[in-house]
Amino acid sequence: MNERRSALPLAGLRVFELSIAIAAPSAGRLLHHFGAEVIKVESLNNPDVIRLLGSAWVVADEELAPFAGDTSPYLNEMMAGKRSLGLDLKHPEGMAVARRLLATCDVFLSNYSSPAVTDLGLDEASVREARRDIIYTVLPGFGSDPKAPYHDFLAWGPNQAPLVGLDELTGYPDQDPAGIATIAPPDYVSGMHATLGVLAALEQRDRTGEGTRVELAQFESTICLLAPFLLQHALGGGAPSRLGNRSDSSAPQGVYPNVGEDRWLAITVASDEDWRAACAVMGLDDVVDLGLEERQARHDELDERIAAWTGLHSAEDAAARLQAEGVAAHAVHDAEAVIIDPQVRDRGWFLVRPSGRFGRDLFMGSPIRLSDTPGDTETAGPIMGAHTDELLAELGYSEADVDELVRVGAAVRAREPGRRLHRPYDPYLPLLVPGLGDDDRSPL
Repeated sequence: MNERRSALPLAGLRVFELSIAIAAPSAGRLLHHFGAEVIKVESLNNPDVIRLLGSAWVVADEELAPFAGDTSPYLNEMMAGKRSLGLDLKHPEGMAVARRLLATCDVFLSNYSSPAVTDLGLDEASVREARRDIIYTVLPGFGSDPKAPYHDFLAWGPNQAPLVGLDELTGYPDQDPAGIATIAPPDYVSGMHATLGVLAALEQRDRTGEGTRVELAQFESTICLLAPFLLQHALGGGAPSRLGNRSDSSAPQGVYPNVGEDRWLAITVASDEDWRAACAVMGLDDVVDLGLEERQARHDELDERIAAWTGLHSAEDAAARLQAEGVAAHAVHDAEAVIIDPQVRDRGWFLVRPSGRFGRDLFMGSPIRLSDTPGDTETAGPIMGAHTDELLAELGYSEADVDELVRVGAAVRAREPGRRLHRPYDPYLPLLVPGLGDDDRSPL
């Protein structure tokens, strides 16, 4: 561990991560960013689903297709900085290795379903046999109580959202629910909640010397997103409804067309003062004195007049004019615009770090920044099994022992670790990351 990482607040913490997709992996990623050593346990027989989302240009190439599992963009976002241990937990010798590893870990972290964890022999009681004071952290979709109605149901972020009513609120009043499956907020919210749970449990262990169980039902974590709406309904305020781009408390609010193909501006008028400022910019003197209720009632009319003004300007120019007068207005960005946005560049949001498969690779940093120990991620996402040999050596296995574990299928080494691929966007990285030279790291 280098001097910088040894100074991070979670330095010395070791995490055994058995996870898939986003919820638990995002928690592990955050713990690593602030100093924890996170060991991702995975196997060729049961790879993390994000490894199956390989880059299309690799999957389409017969020669490169075997390496697709090392190329997914999600790999960096969910596994950056982690150590990959290739281990088949369904093999008796693979499980024996896992138990030896667990004895050295502070945290067990998994978002496998409750039945799956139990079937593997990694229920809480079994894990505590390896280490009594471990923080046992699980993120089952619907909790671990076998009596709960949904206990045996499978859960993914995109179907948690409709189940708790989130999709019902997404879209326009006169259309079907639009849904939010593209980005699966339930997964990311659950990961943040799990991280907080782990930190609280570690604090408790420091005080009592005892480990504890952290259980986060993703179903309940997702319900938290709707708390105000559910309470409103429970207290007799009526069921919330889809509003499109509009708001109950701000008007006008919407997305308006600009000069150029598919260019748009998002505007929120949050107060009467904002409305007067917006009217001055757009020349709407005859409606400047409308209050909130009147603006709500005449929203369609005001939308048309605002669109007539925005349609004469670029999104950037219109946003600048409104922002100068204190009105919240922003161009609607697509992915390309976000990547090159000056705010993103100046904040150093993107990181470039060494990559086992690409030499160097790009991924996002953390939005949480501590003043003295801001966190860091040393490497991009690992090749599966990249750290198998060194981790097993740390556990006391000889080279011959590891060879035998690999031979019988209990352990997995990296496939052709010296084989390098090339990201098509690599030459453009200096445009995205200020101060990046030809080496493998962006400035800290």
